[in-house]
Amino acid sequence: MAGGSTRIVSSLQWRLLLVITIVVTFIAIIGDILAYQTAFRETQDLQDAQLEQIAHLLDPRSSILRRDTQEDLNFPESARTLPKPRVLAQTLDSPYLNILMGDDNAVQNLQQLQDGFHNFTTVARHWRVYILTRERERIVVAQRTAYRNHIAKDSALSVVWPFLILMPLLWLFTAIWIRRLFRATQEMSTELTARNANDLSPLDTKHVPTEIRPFIIALNRLFSQLQAAIEHDKKFISHAAHELRTPITALTIQIARFDDPDLTKDIQHKLIGQIRAGIARTEQLLTQLLSMARAQHQQQQHIQAAHASTDLLPLLRDLIAEILPLAEQKQQNLSVDINEDIKLPISTNDLHTILKNILCNAIKYTPAGGHISIHTRQNAENELSMWIEDNGQGIAESERKLVFEPFYRILGNNENGSGLGLAIVKTLCEQWHISISLADSSLHNHEDKPGLAVILLFSIPDIQIQPQ
Repeated sequence: MAGGSTRIVSSLQWRLLLVITIVVTFIAIIGDILAYQTAFRETQDLQDAQLEQIAHLLDPRSSILRRDTQEDLNFPESARTLPKPRVLAQTLDSPYLNILMGDDNAVQNLQQLQDGFHNFTTVARHWRVYILTRERERIVVAQRTAYRNHIAKDSALSVVWPFLILMPLLWLFTAIWIRRLFRATQEMSTELTARNANDLSPLDTKHVPTEIRPFIIALNRLFSQLQAAIEHDKKFISHAAHELRTPITALTIQIARFDDPDLTKDIQHKLIGQIRAGIARTEQLLTQLLSMARAQHQQQQHIQAAHASTDLLPLLRDLIAEILPLAEQKQQNLSVDINEDIKLPISTNDLHTILKNILCNAIKYTPAGGHISIHTRQNAENELSMWIEDNGQGIAESERKLVFEPFYRILGNNENGSGLGLAIVKTLCEQWHISISLADSSLHNHEDKPGLAVILLFSIPDIQIQPQ
């Protein structure tokens, strides 16, 4: 029972029906009261007009205005037992007026009244009287108040009853109309329930009410984004499987060669070196795959630490100490030109991942004896940019957007790589609202061609800068 009550309370259809029913009923009741009062007053006014007309039509010299009709006029006050309609008409000097009104002082009290309508009370009855002076005679036309009220109530109720009878029909019509109004939503809910889990096609918005259409459009947009994410994941898994299959297949072939009985020790040592290198490449690929998956998960879940901040210089010192052996192996010059203490609005782990991937790529694709530079600039729009430049072969403008796609690698490059480094960087930058772009470097290689510059753009209001 409690579950049914909760469902009714949370149902928009039932709440709308309840509110409309209450409002319509309230308005109908107010309308009935006003109609009843209006009809009651109009009937009273009509009866007053009849009394006035009767008074003007009577002849003041007629003997009938001075004598009794010998009928029993002492009928009770109760409206339920009233006799047939009676209108009393007499002159003020009639000897029977006191008897007709049932009060010995009726004539005396009436003579004190001016011409016109009056509510007159005798000992036991209430009257509505109209006094008119004609030809020096004062005529009194009177009607019992109880009878007048009885007629007015009957007239007013005849106006009210149709509203009361039509009220249930109005409730029924409202319920049917609201149910038909929500039928499109119910049909759409049934359609969604019957759908296959892989069916993310957009919902039809043609027959949907205007108020619900924005919700359906937003739902279709969500379906589209979900479909794109699923396709992206399928593509990512397919590329990852391909990238993993190649080194694993190579390792399997190399290990199988150990079954050759004529294998010399020199060849065995060479194979072991190749197997170790293959395992290292596979380990690096798995690490980058995990980093990519973690970055995408953070982006989808909008995981971002509140008030995250990282000191740039200490992080760069630790990172350079970590990758410096790689640069020394290729006799490369790695320089940092930052003279300010800068706090960047990003978590330490994510900034470390971004800079490490960029610097490792710079070391990998810059030839031996090359130069890599890290520095910051502040532009006219009050934005701080970090530049990581090298004097390598660079990247053609037509491919600069493509290198941020997972597993994309530039043709003709002999360096081993997974094609995930810049994709991870791009994903993390989007999460932290950092703009990343590629440009020609100010450093030139031995062919006098510009190398590559990776530019990270931060918003100044979120950055703290202090001179050293």
